[in-house]
Amino acid sequence: MPVPDLVALRRTFLAAGTANPFVDRTILELADHFEDLVDAGCADGLKRSDAEQRALATLGELDVLEQAVRRQPALKSWAWNWPRVASVFYPLAWLVALPMLPVAAGVAHAPEIARWAGGIVLAAFVTATMFLVLQLSIASA
Repeated sequence: MPVPDLVALRRTFLAAGTANPFVDRTILELADHFEDLVDAGCADGLKRSDAEQRALATLGELDVLEQAVRRQPALKSWAWNWPRVASVFYPLAWLVALPMLPVAAGVAHAPEIARWAGGIVLAAFVTATMFLVLQLSIASA
């Protein structure tokens, strides 16, 4: 069953520095357009495989689209356009974000953490009580 290789096209776009939102939108629109062409072919009385062949021929070569996107600097991601700024910004962003991850995880799992903390406090209280009873029984003997 012939279908356009949109996964490879996506990889090619991303390797060329194309911005993620544009890549996502383009791949989604190509997949929708291909399905619309196949459905139109099936509505015209073609078998699914013949409709897919006709849809591929109508779409044309994806290499032409790839080259057109590569020539558009406005479609590049900011990190591709300014790599030195990105090489400073990304480590600083991670430096700020990494200490926040445990806090975010703690907020997201607050009920479970409260249950564990309550269990630990209760276990410590029971253990301390047992040691106190043991100490009092030894001292009174």
